[in-house]
Amino acid sequence: MKRWVWLLLLGFWVWVSGALAYTVEGKIKARLDFKEEIRYEYWETFDTGNPALDDSYSFLSSKMRFGAGFTSSVVDAYAQLHWTQFFSLPDDGQFGLGMLYYAFNGEFGNVDGKATNIGYGAISQAWVRVKPPMVPGLSVKLGRFLYLSGLEGGLPKNGTLKWVKKVRISQRMIGPFDWSRVGRAFDGGVLSYDFNPWNFTLSYMHPTPGGFYLRRDDPEMNGESTHDIDIVTAVLSLKDTNPWVPNLDAQLFYYYYNDERKLAGGNGLGDCEVNMIGGHLIYAYDVGSGVFDFLLWGGYQWGVWGRNPTLDHDAYAFAIEAGYKFKNLPWQPWFRVGYFYGTGDDDPNDGDHETFFMMIPTLRIYSLTPSYTFMNTNYWMAQVILKPYKNVVVRSDVHFVDLTEKEDAWYLGSGMMRPDVLSYAALASGNDDDLLTMWDVSVFIKDIYQYNGVKVGLDLYLSHIWGDDVVENNYQDDDDLTFFYAELRFTF
Repeated sequence: MKRWVWLLLLGFWVWVSGALAYTVEGKIKARLDFKEEIRYEYWETFDTGNPALDDSYSFLSSKMRFGAGFTSSVVDAYAQLHWTQFFSLPDDGQFGLGMLYYAFNGEFGNVDGKATNIGYGAISQAWVRVKPPMVPGLSVKLGRFLYLSGLEGGLPKNGTLKWVKKVRISQRMIGPFDWSRVGRAFDGGVLSYDFNPWNFTLSYMHPTPGGFYLRRDDPEMNGESTHDIDIVTAVLSLKDTNPWVPNLDAQLFYYYYNDERKLAGGNGLGDCEVNMIGGHLIYAYDVGSGVFDFLLWGGYQWGVWGRNPTLDHDAYAFAIEAGYKFKNLPWQPWFRVGYFYGTGDDDPNDGDHETFFMMIPTLRIYSLTPSYTFMNTNYWMAQVILKPYKNVVVRSDVHFVDLTEKEDAWYLGSGMMRPDVLSYAALASGNDDDLLTMWDVSVFIKDIYQYNGVKVGLDLYLSHIWGDDVVENNYQDDDDLTFFYAELRFTF
């Protein structure tokens, strides 16, 4: 849909909703926000030895978002515009996000086939939520919105559970991939019913383009459409304020993902119908002078996969994690360990497809240097989180990652990005299963400067990957990778 049509519809939608809210309540609480993120990225990547490709590069990007809306007792509405601008994207990168941004957008307004400085704006969100006064707790949201699987029931009141649910549960299967310089959203509707301490959420939606692809307002390209991807969710959540087991947050979910695009290649990833049922449980308990936390997440998938031939899809995944936070020690050290297992296919030539399918997640939460997925992957991880100052958090992780089945592939990606592109890559395993070891450290500095509602923050990230046999089979000259980024954030 053309942008000017979107703007006209958006204006009409907000005007009608505002009139309704004013008529019913007589007053409205306005909302206005602005976000600007300036990020510098440096990549020293894996190397195949191809002299035409560069194994190190850096680039700069800006992601600006402006939102406006209102809330009332009956109607809420919100619209958000964004502009993404790239500077000095690599046109010959071997690996990493800079290479992907260029590969997805290199044909726009370019000279001699190259577009390393490129920007584009679109509507990120445009939705209205109605809360019928005759049914307390019920709400219906329509339009373009963000959807974060796992958070359908909201964030817990308990601070430990809040972090665990936001960082280790949310967006495992469906997410806006907002960390990327573009992000994505979903067009459709969400019905939510709160009956404390329970929440039931039902949704039907299509993903927008986005992620690494700038034109997230255009669902069609080369005869393919994101509207050919249907997503349905039905989720029952139990909040941590429940009277039976305090500080327990739990959920049962059903997700349906149907991709009817007819894309060539890709092991059928452009033509699948996958059902998934699963849930999560997170719990926090005071022990001694600290807090113990526990996480369990998992799901089973079934459906059909690919075409010519069509395979029976049968897969599952689970994650288990635990940690302990020392509340009375300096910097409040929080140590956590965990294990993840996603099935792979040990016989690609039979009539079954057993590789766990990620659907359309925000992968970067779980692979902070995007280099592996939940598909045909298992890993051990350990992390430590420190809080040296009130507005500073330091986190360091180490992941030991293997392929589940060496007969399967090494998968890369974070869900559909562009209508005509699979957005998943499958690299040969070379009949090995040792993938990589990743270490990283993140520093989050909140509100380093404030003035008249304007807040400035800074994020720093550094990682190193030691590639094992699978990486070596694909990148013969160098199987190590180093990634650094610094991001300056302005909000009001």
